[in-house]
Amino acid sequence: MIEASVASREACNKPTGTAEAVVLDVGHGNCAILRDGDTCTVVDARSGTLLLEELRRMKIRRIEHVVLSHADEDHIQGALQLLPHTDFSIGNVWVNPDSAKDSELWDDLLALIDHLDAVGHVQACMSIGTPQGTSLSFGRIGLTVLHPGPYEIGHGPGRARRNRPKLTTNGLSVVLRVVIDGQPVLLLPGDIDAAGLQRMLARTAPLTAHTVVYPHHGGHNGSREHTDFTQAIATATAAEMVIFSMGRDRFKNPIPDVVTEFSRSFPQVRIACTQLSSHCHQGQLPDLDRPHLSERASAGRVTGKCCAGTLTFTVSDGMVCVDPEPKAHRNWIRHNVSDPMCSPIQMLPGQRHP
Repeated sequence: MIEASVASREACNKPTGTAEAVVLDVGHGNCAILRDGDTCTVVDARSGTLLLEELRRMKIRRIEHVVLSHADEDHIQGALQLLPHTDFSIGNVWVNPDSAKDSELWDDLLALIDHLDAVGHVQACMSIGTPQGTSLSFGRIGLTVLHPGPYEIGHGPGRARRNRPKLTTNGLSVVLRVVIDGQPVLLLPGDIDAAGLQRMLARTAPLTAHTVVYPHHGGHNGSREHTDFTQAIATATAAEMVIFSMGRDRFKNPIPDVVTEFSRSFPQVRIACTQLSSHCHQGQLPDLDRPHLSERASAGRVTGKCCAGTLTFTVSDGMVCVDPEPKAHRNWIRHNVSDPMCSPIQMLPGQRHP
């Protein structure tokens, strides 16, 4: 068990200041805001206006870093809206080269970064890995880059070498460990796959975190054995909570085998899907009323697709506080979701699913 332990809103004292990690419900994709006061870092950016709306609501004016984990559309498209926006002062934009991702969107993004760097609007940082010469930490937020290393960045995506397996764009995803007030709160692994995870685990840097955002939205991980991949992630992070950042209408994530493995081998881990998986509830969606949701913007709120929605993490008295509060989320699932995959994990003592 890691240093921090999960705490409900009732158990947490109100945190001092505004240091927090926010995992946005953006549907199928990833986006996180790491904030201390009126300064923040943005990790990945799916298309749409939700990120911009939340930054405005948080009264953010300065973005120290924008980190794009890899070149997939559902992680970078929103950067085309964010980076040139005049509402925000942006420091560094971190991205790794990827000649294998030859999409028009990737080319558009690189051209935009090149232009904005030339006019002094951002500073383009075209290599992010470990060890990293420039610290990404700011205020009470500590950020450590765990993957990729110089060897992987130097080769880029490609065939297997004597010291590494074949690595894809996903396998080269930037992996960040987020610490707030000294507590390891969050692991953001992008879409890292089995080969990339193997390389990362071979290093000695700590991976422990209270919560892990599961890679690839709970989908296929480049391995035939989802069990081995899930066990490796759960064991290395010693996580108390796993988030599946996913959309209800695409790819039918998370894969049931992944959730089943958590239920079987790691029953103490709380599962939270940002949107309600079609595996858990088919047919008509539950009523829009979701009293457990936080006040933050969620892509699935208006359409009734949220499950946990957007999640916020703060630290108080050495405890990690989670919003939505776990008990309220569990109760909503119990009374509104027809066949929740997470039911062995989510049910409270003495409860039975109707």
